[in-house]
Amino acid sequence: MEIRRKRRSVNQVREDISVQVLRENIPEAWVMHSYGEDYGIDCVVELFDYLDEDKNVAETLGENIFIQLKGSGSIQYGTRRAYHRGNVAKGPLNEDRTKFDDIPVAKFQLEVPELLTVQAMGVAVPVLLILVDTNTKRAYFVCLNDYIEKVLIPEDPKFYEKGHKTIHIPLANQILNLENNLVPLRAYGKRSKMYGAFGTFHYQHQEIRRVRGLTSVGEPASQGRVLAMIKTFTEASLRLDIWVGHEFWKPMGWSQNELEDIQAKIEAGIVPKEFDAFLEYCDVHVWRRLANLSSMYEELVREWFMPTSFALLTSYPEEKEGGEADARA
Repeated sequence: MEIRRKRRSVNQVREDISVQVLRENIPEAWVMHSYGEDYGIDCVVELFDYLDEDKNVAETLGENIFIQLKGSGSIQYGTRRAYHRGNVAKGPLNEDRTKFDDIPVAKFQLEVPELLTVQAMGVAVPVLLILVDTNTKRAYFVCLNDYIEKVLIPEDPKFYEKGHKTIHIPLANQILNLENNLVPLRAYGKRSKMYGAFGTFHYQHQEIRRVRGLTSVGEPASQGRVLAMIKTFTEASLRLDIWVGHEFWKPMGWSQNELEDIQAKIEAGIVPKEFDAFLEYCDVHVWRRLANLSSMYEELVREWFMPTSFALLTSYPEEKEGGEADARA
């Protein structure tokens, strides 16, 4: 009679290696939460930052990234030919076949039900496919929410009829515990907060336009009441937990500076003769730009780190002298 001892499959070994590689390549303060049984999400990474220079205490940022973690010892590497194209958020795929970039990628097949689960979660909850090469101990990522809408649907609108799809992960998307490499992970962690802020900015802009008589239903108000409203809007916007950690996206810094400028002007006092010009400035310049952040996010930010020509130009900032990276526009 054969006595059988406990055994481990090669998949279990690779799974453990994948967890170890990811753990070693993210900040030590970040926490990996197991997601239990596998329904398409393997773990959730919760972002923390240290409160002191000596790194004695770390505080949660209230930001999470959902992870599909895959490990393989036989990853297929190659290139993806990415043709220059129009904005796929505005219409069908329109490629210029005379212009293209060959992007180094790792290829991995996912079952379509997994992709449909991610699609059902919506775009505000980032789900990253993290692929670990168990031979080289390198980890690469791609945001599946964005991949589905920016790559998969434009190129294969009926992908849901297939059994599986090959996902192309740019090799430039390597996860390393270096600040430049952590930028995308921090951005994905803040995504749900960004979408909440977009709704707030649109509401505030509409109300400013309403008191200016520029909406179908106006709402006349005294100068004192309008200034109190804008003061409330400014303070509420500056309290949002979106401004820190977005140094890599210049429009965020511009808008934060403009809100602080509005706050300073109100505190200094707005004289009656300057009120109309101030209100126009709030509407046409400051809140219009705030409201436009959502459009820029959809067209620009959600295509970062995709295997596309546009992403190749915008996702990986060139380094200045001394190794400092330029912020993304």
